[in-house]
Formats: sequence, structure tokens, C-alpha cells
Amino acid sequence: MPSTLRRLASGSALRVVDFFATAIIAFFMMPFMVRSLGDRMYGLWAVVGTFLGYYGLLDLGMSAAVIRHVAGAIGGKNDEECNRVFNTSLILYTGLGLAVLVVSGVLAGLSSVISRNPEDASVLWKIILILGIDAAVGFPIRTFGGVLRAQLRYDIMSIIDLLSTVLRSVLIVVVLTSGYKILALAWVTFLSTIPKKVLYVYFAKKNLPSLRLSRKYWRHGTAKVLFSYSSFAFIAQMADQLRFNMDAFVITAFLSLASVTHYNVAATLVHYFIGFVMAFMGILQPLFSRQHGAGEKEAIKKTFFLATKISVWVSSFVGFGLIAWGKPFIERWMGPDYLDSYPCLVFLVLGCLTALWQTPSVDFLYGTSKHRLYAVFLLVEGICNLSLSVVLVGRFGIVGVAFGTFLPMVLIKLTFQPLYVCRSISIRYTEYVAAVAKTLAAVGLSLIIPGVISFLYSVPDYRALLVIGLASAFFYFLAIGLCGLNGREKRSILQAVLPRLRLGNSRSRVTS
Repeated sequence: MPSTLRRLASGSALRVVDFFATAIIAFFMMPFMVRSLGDRMYGLWAVVGTFLGYYGLLDLGMSAAVIRHVAGAIGGKNDEECNRVFNTSLILYTGLGLAVLVVSGVLAGLSSVISRNPEDASVLWKIILILGIDAAVGFPIRTFGGVLRAQLRYDIMSIIDLLSTVLRSVLIVVVLTSGYKILALAWVTFLSTIPKKVLYVYFAKKNLPSLRLSRKYWRHGTAKVLFSYSSFAFIAQMADQLRFNMDAFVITAFLSLASVTHYNVAATLVHYFIGFVMAFMGILQPLFSRQHGAGEKEAIKKTFFLATKISVWVSSFVGFGLIAWGKPFIERWMGPDYLDSYPCLVFLVLGCLTALWQTPSVDFLYGTSKHRLYAVFLLVEGICNLSLSVVLVGRFGIVGVAFGTFLPMVLIKLTFQPLYVCRSISIRYTEYVAAVAKTLAAVGLSLIIPGVISFLYSVPDYRALLVIGLASAFFYFLAIGLCGLNGREKRSILQAVLPRLRLGNSRSRVTS
């Protein structure tokens, strides 16, 4: 329905605004933090961040389960089921938060084992404890975030996240310029997330007035259903940790903390590459859940093909930009000493492209509870990633670690995943390959002018790179709009962006 399209479009737009604001802040904050803390202490902060990333494993995949089942209950107008899922997951999340506290205490006690430097260890245990408490409190709040996502209120979440990011950044600048160091960063992170948590709770209840907070809605059967779904989502989360968060540990073990900082330059750019595409495209899981619950198979196929086409367009252009402008950008952003991170950037971008092209595929699998085999694929990829990185780091350094991420990702994403998705969605594999190949051909033609512009004019200057980027985006998306969309797709997109515009058969739409 049009209201759903409008909500998705506004949510996607605000997520992109939030992403760009966050990325710009981060790009300027990272060199400031490196200069303020030094390579060694910033490397320590990066390692702590990697540790905390593993707390996400304690989610046990529950976030995806909450979105899936709350969205289904909302689509079925079943308030009782919605309250059962909400309250059951809230109780489960509270237990998981307590587990995070215990893990944080254990890690804090092992700080002297984690870091051989006594001076680093004396700071490390305090940071782990502060951020551990913050993460523990955040676990129950994930239930409220799941409700907002199920309601497709990505717009509200984006505004809250942006305000939280701005607050945190301002506090970081204040404490570092005042002479405080790494411990102050932990307190800043803790304090700046408090308003975000409160606002999530408030808006979740406001947007779903039927939501009731009561232990009477706890159901053992509901918990079992949630865990049945979340167990494989958990496997996927564990695989993501192996794919993206083990690199810092491998580099620390075989090279140095300073090498972590250099690798983190490329990893940060790729992190925002993934974040941008997910901000733009990663909003379809609850929509697929609603369509699946209503038995709308044709609507699912139309949504899937159009979303895949858009995902290929967007991710290909951003990936092209990172490769074409990444070297002069790094030179200007971090300085010539960090150009050794550029080969890492190229490998990571090329690997992630094959995954980001298929973002709608992942949303479909999670939205229709067909994510089990996908989780196994990711786990195999993660194990291969870690193994290759360990083998290659000694000979090729940080570039070997990046290649260890690249190769398994490409092999899995271009073979097993599309075959499985096509079977799950009941479309012919040849039909899918033909659609993607046609889209990639349009992308290749549309990148000719941006490629020439980038080759002739790219220099390590922010203003020059901004002008090149804007000019490239103009020519690229102009060409895509002219040759990449059919009439029905143009009407669907325009109706989402300009809902009051009357366009012939405006009721011919992609989603319902």
C-alpha cells in the first residue's frame, strides 16, 4: 500500500542522512583521536571495540526474531500475539544483559592476561567494565528497537541515532582537548547512549499503543519459537564476527598494535561502505514478513527484483568511488604514511560488493524464516576467512589479512547463496542471473564518464574529491535512470518519493 511505500522511502532517506552525518563525523574524528591518543593507545581502543563487538553474539540472534514475529503479529492485527512476543523477548533480553555483566567482569579480571603491558592492563579493565555495563543495559532496549523496526519506523530511529552520535562526538572533542585520555572515551560512550535508550522506549510505546508491559504475557512456547528462529540468526552473527572482527586480533598477534591502526583505516572505510548500503537498502525484512504472511508471492518477487536492481546500482557506485578515490582520500585524510592501507581497501571493497549486491536476498531469507542454510554458508565463509588470514599475514602483512577476507566472500556470494535464494523464492536461477547481468551491464556503461573524470582529476584534496564525486554521481545516476528502469518501476519509485504525484497507472506497484 502507498503508506507503506512512503514510510519505507522516508525511513530509507533518513537512514542515509544519518549515515552520511555519522560518516562525516567519524572521518574527521578518527585522525583527531589518533593524534590525541597516539597509534598505540588508539590501537588499544580499536582492540577493545573488537572485544565489545563479540558481545553481539550474546544477542543469540534474538533481534532478528523479534522483528520477524512482531512484524507478523502487526500484519495479522493480533495485539495479543504482539504483546506475547514483546514481553517474552524483553524477559529473555534482561537475562542476556545479566550475562553480559558477568562476561564483562570476567574479561576485566583477565585484563593482565589480555595485555602484557601492565600500564595498558590497568586501563583496560576499567574500560571493559564501563562499556560492559553500557552494553548490558542496552540489551533489554533492543526489544523496543525491534518494535520500531517492525513498525517500519526507521525514520524515528535514524533521528535518535543521529542525535546520539552528535552528542557523543561533542563530548569526545571536549574531553580530549581538555587533556583527558582513553578512559574518558569509555565514560563518554556510556553517558551519550542514555538519552538514546530512553527515547527508544518512549517512541516504541507511542507508535504501538496496544503494547503492554506485563509478565503475564510470558509464554514458554513463544520463547521456544523465538529461539528456534534466533538460533540460526545467532550462527550468522557468529560468522560475521569471524568475517569482520577477527582481523584486529590476527594483526595484533602476528604484527603490532600500530599495524591494527593502519589496517583500521581501510576497515573503517569499508565499514561505512556496508553501513551506507544497509542504511539505504536494509529495511525490507519486515516488509517481506508481511508479504509472506499474506501469501503475496508475486508481490515478493516484484519487490525482490526491483530491490536487487537498486542494490546493485547503489553499491556498485559507492564501491567504484572507494577504489577510484580511496588512495587520494587516504593520503589527504590520514597522511602518506597510511597509504599501505589502500591495497587492503581494494580487496575488502571487491569482496563486499558481491555481498551488498544481494542485500535484498538476505532480507528475504530473514523475513520469511528461510535463513538457516544461509547462516551455515556464512559460518563456512568465516572459518575460511580466519584460516586464510592466519596463513597469509606472516608473508603479506595486513594485505594478506584483507585477501583472506576477500576470497571466501566472493566464492560464497557468487555460487551457493544465489542458488539457495532462487530456490527459496521460487524463481529460476537463469532468470535471476540474467536480471543481475543486465543490471551490471548498465552499471558498467554508466561508470564510463565517472571513470574518465576520476582518472583525470583525482587529487588528495577534499574539495576536488567532493566535486569529482558529485559530478560522477550526476552522470552515473542520470545514465541509470535513462536506461536502467522500465515504466512500471519508475512509477513505483516516484510514487514512493512523491506520494501526491498522479502517474497514470499509479496502482501498478511493487509492494503492497
